[in-house]
Amino acid sequence: MLQEAEHGGEDVSPSVAEAKHSFYYGWVIVVTSFVVLGLISLVISSFALFYVPVLQSFNWSRGRLALSMSIYLVSSGIAAPFAGGLIDRFGPRRVMPLGAFVTGCALLFLSRATALWHFYFAFGVVAALGSSMLYVVPVTTIVSNWFARHRGTAIGIVTASPGTSQLLLLPLLQLLINWIGWRSAYLILATVLLVVPTILTRLFLYGRPSDRGLSVEDETQLGKQKWGGSAHAEKHAKTKRQTEVIVMDKQWADTEWTIGKAICTFRFWALSLVMGMFTVGFFLISIQLVAYMTDKGYSSIVAASVIGLQGFVNILGTLLGGVVGDRWGREKTLTLSIAIFIACIVLLNLGGWIINPLIIYAFAVVYGIGFGMAFPTLMASAADLFQGKHFGSILGWIALGGYLGAALGSWLSGYLFDLTHSYRLNFLVAALVMFISAALIWKARPGQVRVIRTVNST
Repeated sequence: MLQEAEHGGEDVSPSVAEAKHSFYYGWVIVVTSFVVLGLISLVISSFALFYVPVLQSFNWSRGRLALSMSIYLVSSGIAAPFAGGLIDRFGPRRVMPLGAFVTGCALLFLSRATALWHFYFAFGVVAALGSSMLYVVPVTTIVSNWFARHRGTAIGIVTASPGTSQLLLLPLLQLLINWIGWRSAYLILATVLLVVPTILTRLFLYGRPSDRGLSVEDETQLGKQKWGGSAHAEKHAKTKRQTEVIVMDKQWADTEWTIGKAICTFRFWALSLVMGMFTVGFFLISIQLVAYMTDKGYSSIVAASVIGLQGFVNILGTLLGGVVGDRWGREKTLTLSIAIFIACIVLLNLGGWIINPLIIYAFAVVYGIGFGMAFPTLMASAADLFQGKHFGSILGWIALGGYLGAALGSWLSGYLFDLTHSYRLNFLVAALVMFISAALIWKARPGQVRVIRTVNST
């Protein structure tokens, strides 16, 4: 077993070397990525807010307008590998401003839309292509390049941003729609998404530590160096226990992974299936959640508050998943997440038999934690397995499995209900595919390549 060290290959200037003693720039990357991802996530999360006023303006059927979301999901899935590849080749400072420009133009066009095909094209295709350059795959790629020791924690913080954005910014956007109409609201959203991510990316975001004259090893060295400066501190440093990234499979870790090499491995397909199965199970439940509660007699207010509570707890679950993943390992953390998620299905089913809002609120808490923990764990698992110069492209292809699973789960959730006029089959299928997802992560075994362990610092 060897301790992992990935050097940027550049000399470090004295000023940068001094900065390393006090602060690791990777945390600036985390904060910047958090804001960028939170803003760009509004493209998809705000769809429900614009949905009703747009329908009222044009009298289209719900299904025809909702099809634009399905097109968006498919387009995003197809674009994800290419977005990751662009980040690998050109870096975020070139790619992300382009994505912000394309997304902003798409929303500007939507503010003047007059036909249904405008939404299919501008939202379903153009906005999906633009936002994919700033969304989960590029952001996860960048953060993974900067972190090894705290990779899960850093990814957990960043991927909590869509939930935070949903909690804090969607109410403001709803107020804008109420005050100035959906067209003007789209205009303002387009301006924000065009300007803010571009400025933040150009000022603060770097694709790799080497772009700043650093190495990912500095993440670990900083924790050691901060104890220096006195004899007592040196003695403390010698006995301090720290977490370190340990390479378990040197041959695998030293491989320069490309998409061609990755797709020839069982681990690539196992992790892709993990993401696909998990999103099928999640969307089998989430898409029908409000309909299920109202069918069982819960008020619309209770249903809305459950969704809001779940979104808030999801933020905490995402942060928890990142930290736990670094300490317990990816396999155990995802298994725990899925066990919690299956428990939430039991609670939801119980809430349909015994009409009690307390049961439903308990479900929302468990649901938010279970789903939240899974996302950073899955992203960190991919980085543990395929970290390297082409990781963005590889992650994009793995994420495609998740997008396809989401599309299948969304359709299947309605189909199974139409077939049985009950949600019982939805629950059973969701639990089954979640169980398969948990089993497959033990086949992918990222912990057999890299693992984070507590060791005595020297």
